[in-house]
Amino acid sequence: MIISVNERRYADAFASVYNSANTLFPPERRCDADETVFFRQLQEDQNFIYVSGSEIRGFMSYHKFREYYELTSLYVRKEYQKTQIGHQLLTHFENQATDHAWMIIKVLNDADWAQNFYQKHGYKALNEEMRMLTESWNMKEKAWEKILYKVRGPEKGY
Repeated sequence: MIISVNERRYADAFASVYNSANTLFPPERRCDADETVFFRQLQEDQNFIYVSGSEIRGFMSYHKFREYYELTSLYVRKEYQKTQIGHQLLTHFENQATDHAWMIIKVLNDADWAQNFYQKHGYKALNEEMRMLTESWNMKEKAWEKILYKVRGPEKGY
Protein backbone atom coordinates (compact mmCIF):
# COMPACT_ATOMS: atom_id res chain seq x y z
CA MET A 1 0.00 0.00 0.00
CA ILE A 2 1.27 3.49 -0.87
CA ILE A 3 0.64 6.20 1.73
CA SER A 4 1.35 9.94 1.68
CA VAL A 5 3.58 11.14 4.56
CA ASN A 6 5.24 14.40 5.53
CA GLU A 7 5.97 14.11 9.25
CA ARG A 8 9.58 14.32 10.43
CA ARG A 9 9.10 11.04 12.28
CA TYR A 10 9.48 9.25 8.93
CA ALA A 11 13.02 10.59 8.40
CA ASP A 12 14.60 7.64 10.23
CA ALA A 13 12.64 5.16 8.08
CA PHE A 14 13.70 7.03 4.91
CA ALA A 15 17.34 6.82 6.03
CA SER A 16 17.01 3.09 6.75
CA VAL A 17 15.50 2.36 3.31
CA TYR A 18 18.07 4.60 1.59
CA ASN A 19 21.01 2.93 3.36
CA SER A 20 19.68 -0.52 2.47
CA ALA A 21 19.24 0.41 -1.21
CA ASN A 22 22.62 2.14 -1.19
CA THR A 23 24.41 -1.19 -0.65
CA LEU A 24 24.29 -1.69 -4.43
CA PHE A 25 27.33 0.60 -4.55
CA PRO A 26 30.72 -0.82 -3.57
CA PRO A 27 31.69 0.12 0.03
CA GLU A 28 34.24 2.72 -1.08
CA ARG A 29 31.54 4.55 -3.11
CA ARG A 30 28.74 4.23 -0.58
CA CYS A 31 27.70 7.10 1.65
CA ASP A 32 25.11 6.26 4.28
CA ALA A 33 22.64 8.87 5.52
CA ASP A 34 21.04 9.61 8.85
CA GLU A 35 17.56 10.99 9.42
CA THR A 36 18.70 14.64 9.24
CA VAL A 37 19.29 14.23 5.50
CA PHE A 38 15.54 13.74 4.98
CA PHE A 39 14.07 16.43 7.29
CA ARG A 40 13.95 19.10 4.58
CA GLN A 41 12.65 16.67 1.96
CA LEU A 42 9.78 15.65 4.24
CA GLN A 43 8.82 19.31 4.65
CA GLU A 44 9.23 20.52 1.05
CA ASP A 45 8.42 17.56 -1.19
CA GLN A 46 5.45 15.27 -1.71
CA ASN A 47 6.44 11.99 -0.03
CA PHE A 48 5.00 8.50 -0.21
CA ILE A 49 5.92 5.26 1.48
CA TYR A 50 5.29 1.72 0.34
CA VAL A 51 4.10 -0.24 3.36
CA SER A 52 3.45 -3.93 3.80
CA GLY A 53 2.01 -4.72 7.21
CA SER A 54 3.91 -2.36 9.48
CA GLU A 55 7.12 -2.45 7.43
CA ILE A 56 8.19 0.44 5.20
CA ARG A 57 9.74 -1.25 2.17
CA GLY A 58 10.30 1.80 -0.04
CA PHE A 59 9.68 5.49 -0.48
CA MET A 60 9.33 8.07 -3.20
CA SER A 61 9.46 11.86 -3.14
CA TYR A 62 8.79 14.45 -5.80
CA HIS A 63 8.66 18.19 -6.14
CA LYS A 64 6.24 20.01 -8.43
CA PHE A 65 7.62 23.03 -10.23
CA ARG A 66 5.61 25.27 -12.54
CA GLU A 67 7.02 23.65 -15.67
CA TYR A 68 7.72 20.08 -14.55
CA TYR A 69 7.59 17.43 -11.85
CA GLU A 70 10.92 16.20 -10.49
CA LEU A 71 11.28 12.81 -8.84
CA THR A 72 13.71 13.63 -6.02
CA SER A 73 13.96 10.14 -4.48
CA LEU A 74 12.85 6.61 -5.14
CA TYR A 75 14.41 3.89 -2.99
CA VAL A 76 13.44 0.32 -2.18
CA ARG A 77 15.03 -1.82 0.54
CA LYS A 78 17.58 -4.10 -1.07
CA GLU A 79 15.76 -7.30 -0.07
CA TYR A 80 12.57 -6.09 -1.81
CA GLN A 81 14.08 -4.86 -5.04
CA LYS A 82 12.81 -6.60 -8.19
CA THR A 83 9.41 -7.17 -6.54
CA GLN A 84 7.52 -4.40 -8.39
CA ILE A 85 7.65 -1.94 -5.47
CA GLY A 86 9.83 0.50 -7.46
CA HIS A 87 7.47 0.15 -10.42
CA GLN A 88 4.44 0.89 -8.22
CA LEU A 89 6.11 3.93 -6.64
CA LEU A 90 7.18 5.27 -10.05
CA THR A 91 3.68 4.75 -11.44
CA HIS A 92 2.29 6.61 -8.44
CA PHE A 93 4.64 9.52 -9.18
CA GLU A 94 3.59 9.57 -12.84
CA ASN A 95 -0.08 9.55 -11.86
CA GLN A 96 0.49 12.72 -9.82
CA ALA A 97 1.66 14.60 -12.92
CA THR A 98 -1.02 16.55 -14.74
CA ASP A 99 -1.73 16.03 -18.44
CA HIS A 100 1.11 17.12 -20.70
CA ALA A 101 3.48 17.46 -17.74
CA TRP A 102 7.23 17.00 -18.00
CA MET A 103 8.65 14.46 -15.56
CA ILE A 104 12.33 14.77 -14.69
CA ILE A 105 14.65 12.37 -12.86
CA LYS A 106 18.32 12.91 -12.01
CA VAL A 107 20.32 9.68 -11.80
CA LEU A 108 23.93 9.14 -10.81
CA ASN A 109 26.11 8.29 -13.82
CA ASP A 110 27.46 5.14 -12.19
CA ALA A 111 24.01 3.85 -11.15
CA ASP A 112 23.45 1.80 -14.30
CA TRP A 113 20.69 -0.27 -12.66
CA ALA A 114 18.71 2.91 -11.91
CA GLN A 115 19.17 4.28 -15.42
CA ASN A 116 18.04 0.94 -16.87
CA PHE A 117 15.00 0.90 -14.57
CA TYR A 118 13.85 4.35 -15.65
CA GLN A 119 14.57 3.71 -19.32
CA LYS A 120 12.44 0.55 -19.17
CA HIS A 121 9.66 2.85 -17.97
CA GLY A 122 10.01 5.21 -20.94
CA TYR A 123 12.44 7.83 -19.60
CA LYS A 124 14.99 9.17 -22.08
CA ALA A 125 18.34 10.90 -21.82
CA LEU A 126 18.34 14.56 -22.78
CA ASN A 127 18.73 15.37 -26.44
CA GLU A 128 19.92 18.83 -27.52
CA GLU A 129 16.42 20.33 -27.63
CA MET A 130 15.55 18.96 -24.19
CA ARG A 131 18.89 20.14 -22.81
CA MET A 132 18.04 23.68 -23.95
CA LEU A 133 14.60 23.39 -22.33
CA THR A 134 15.95 22.14 -18.99
CA GLU A 135 18.59 24.86 -19.02
CA SER A 136 15.79 27.43 -19.44
CA TRP A 137 14.47 26.01 -16.14
CA ASN A 138 17.93 26.61 -14.58
CA MET A 139 18.64 22.88 -14.57
CA LYS A 140 21.97 21.62 -15.90
CA GLU A 141 23.40 18.14 -15.73
CA LYS A 142 26.24 17.95 -13.25
CA ALA A 143 29.35 15.91 -14.06
CA TRP A 144 28.18 13.04 -11.84
CA GLU A 145 24.57 12.80 -13.02
CA LYS A 146 22.33 12.16 -15.97
CA ILE A 147 18.96 13.85 -16.37
CA LEU A 148 16.22 11.64 -17.75
CA TYR A 149 12.80 12.86 -18.84
CA LYS A 150 9.39 11.65 -19.86
CA VAL A 151 6.38 13.59 -21.08
CA ARG A 152 2.78 12.84 -20.21
CA GLY A 153 1.02 13.55 -23.48
CA PRO A 154 2.64 14.66 -26.73
CA GLU A 155 6.16 16.14 -26.71
CA LYS A 156 5.39 19.64 -27.85
CA GLY A 157 6.36 23.07 -26.76
CA TYR A 158 10.13 22.88 -26.60
